[in-house]
Amino acid sequence: MSRSSTHGADYRGPTVRPLRDDLALALRAAAHHGLGEGVCNHFSIELPDGSGRFLLNPRGLLWSEVQADDIVMVDAHGARLAGEREVEPTAMFIHAAVHRIAAKACVLHTHMPFATALTLTAERGLDTTLSQNAMRFHGRVAIDAHYNGLALDDSEASASRARWPAPTSRFSATTA
Repeated sequence: MSRSSTHGADYRGPTVRPLRDDLALALRAAAHHGLGEGVCNHFSIELPDGSGRFLLNPRGLLWSEVQADDIVMVDAHGARLAGEREVEPTAMFIHAAVHRIAAKACVLHTHMPFATALTLTAERGLDTTLSQNAMRFHGRVAIDAHYNGLALDDSEASASRARWPAPTSRFSATTA
């Protein structure tokens, strides 16, 4: 069996199909709750087989439109392995880098309106010492004030990762 047919078989198989269903449902739920902006937000989930492959929502669909058959399988370097749709290049590089470097199985990249607004402030984020509510994020949010924009290869994604510790949340703000 060729490598590409193995990816296709896995993509349609009993382990990956429920992950595709869940990822599509998570995207639609996030859209329902107003957590997305346009089509440049992505969720991904690494396959549990340790192969470095992961599932990612495709380019050009709003989260509210994504179905399981729209989900794409890519490898750790961002190459599309299975699925009919195209993948946003920046999504492949950002998600591949986070899965590879931070060893996180699930990556949720959103442009939530309030988070986006925080990245547009002079401080580019939230001062977590200002209130008890903000303190729940203290030490858990990294702000990349040197974000250089689109990650069209491994260099920006890797450089971005080198600039921030391993928090549970992260803001990337374009410098003025």
